[in-house]
Amino acid sequence: MDGSKNDTSLALDALRAIAAQMVCIGHGISFFLPELRQSGLPLPQNVGVLLFFVLSGFLISYTLLEKSRNPSYTFLQFFIDRAARIYSALVPCLLLVVLVDTGTIWLIGDRVLEGSRSPTIFLANLLMIETYRGPLEHLSLLRWPIIGSASPLWTLVIEWHIYLFVGALFFIGATPARATVLIPIAIIFGQIPLHYMFGALQEDNGLGRSLFTLWLAGAYSYVVLRSVALQSRTLGALLAVGSIVAYVATTRAYLEYKPITYPFLVLFVLGVVVATQPGRIVASPWPAKIVRFFAGYSFTLYLIHHTLMYPAFLLWKDGGWLIFIPAVLVANVVAAVVATYTESRHKQLAQWLQRRISRIQFFVRGEPGIRIRDAQ
Repeated sequence: MDGSKNDTSLALDALRAIAAQMVCIGHGISFFLPELRQSGLPLPQNVGVLLFFVLSGFLISYTLLEKSRNPSYTFLQFFIDRAARIYSALVPCLLLVVLVDTGTIWLIGDRVLEGSRSPTIFLANLLMIETYRGPLEHLSLLRWPIIGSASPLWTLVIEWHIYLFVGALFFIGATPARATVLIPIAIIFGQIPLHYMFGALQEDNGLGRSLFTLWLAGAYSYVVLRSVALQSRTLGALLAVGSIVAYVATTRAYLEYKPITYPFLVLFVLGVVVATQPGRIVASPWPAKIVRFFAGYSFTLYLIHHTLMYPAFLLWKDGGWLIFIPAVLVANVVAAVVATYTESRHKQLAQWLQRRISRIQFFVRGEPGIRIRDAQ
């Protein structure tokens, strides 16, 4: 996925940006244009979430397999990279959620928000243990709701636990000497992903069903492409177009979380990758700049759009297009501004964390720790 040789990296960034916009627009439709959902077509917000999981599996598989070629790449470095990527956006977004929700309660009033706000709920969301599903869900310690209006956070919990579970398993195989440390991590963080092999967030309507299975399919698709090395624009384009047409034709609204439809989304991403592997298509730098711009704040947009739209929904839920368009635009503008100082600097945060941990390792064990040049 070398950006100097082909457009695959750019295409995946474009898919990431599109997925975030689908979730944002889909929730905007649910808030302000609910009549559009009667078309029977798949709901954009659900398709966007599913696409995120396919892309995540594909990219994490790429990261682990390619970076592990360097013998100095460890689970600790993987953890730092993932933590910096997630928390660079999560922390400021949680603070923004608290700020916006507080204003909503004071100015408009909403009992739903009032019942899901407390320091302990904030901490649970910060640690990403809210909406826990697994063998210990009967414990009150793990029964935490999503904070306020930040409803998209339920998927982030699943993603985070998948990262650490899969990462731990990978490095148990790669470095068996570290198994005594990594096995407990796999046991702790494997509970939520294993539930989502076949289970759901809400069993009554199947919301979130088999998301880990979908993630694994995305991860395995990279392994397949790495082995077979398919490079055909025609084949890739046919696969991408054919699979998305088949998906739309077979998937109905509110039934997006049926695993039988997931292969079409995986094949779609595979098709895009295969079509963009042979070489560069986009010669001008401007399309790349546009894609990188929208992809650069996609995670922040995903986290905060619902919170930003919710007050408008309480005030003007019958506003239709007149409210829908400004709401989507405001969500994008705010996300882009916030991400400029947070999400877009996740690599700098990772490097800062690596330096601090290296110093701790040196003082505690007299070891040089992580070498920054190896971790980049």
